[in-house]
Amino acid sequence: MKKIILFLCVVLTAFGGIGCSMFKPEEDEMDLTEEDILSANDNNGIMGVSSGSVSTVNTLYIYTIDSIQEELVPLKIPVGGSRVTPAFIMDEVIRNLDEKVEVTEIDIEKSRIYITFNEDYAPVRKCSENFETMILDCISNSILDNIPYIDEVVFRGEKGGYQSDNFSFEEDEVYSSR
Repeated sequence: MKKIILFLCVVLTAFGGIGCSMFKPEEDEMDLTEEDILSANDNNGIMGVSSGSVSTVNTLYIYTIDSIQEELVPLKIPVGGSRVTPAFIMDEVIRNLDEKVEVTEIDIEKSRIYITFNEDYAPVRKCSENFETMILDCISNSILDNIPYIDEVVFRGEKGGYQSDNFSFEEDEVYSSR
């Protein structure tokens, strides 16, 4: 019974996140150029904001976790002069989480992003199944909602496939997609 309730909470949270992403104001639309897409591919393994031309995004929405209510909540982030890249979004998501999460590599191939976690930190270690799911959902939803050329998110550990106390994914297993 407890697993059914947990599953329903996760499903409702996911649908709530999808619903929130559908009601973004038009001013938050992105105009990505071919240079932006190539720049995202050049950011492999680099966590941070790249320099260069600025996209027309003034703000974007990422997801974070309300630890008290134990649910995902959208968070509006001002972009300013920063380029919106997968690394920028990852930095913002991680900065707004209460738990220490460390991403060691970001790879993009075609429309798929591969995110590799340091296996000594959350979400791979020290997380309940519910909290781990929320962290993975924060990251995947934030990437899919803000980067139009990415359609699939794959999580990995440093040794290949994503392995935690709660989940086991193959090396190329898609966690979420459009």
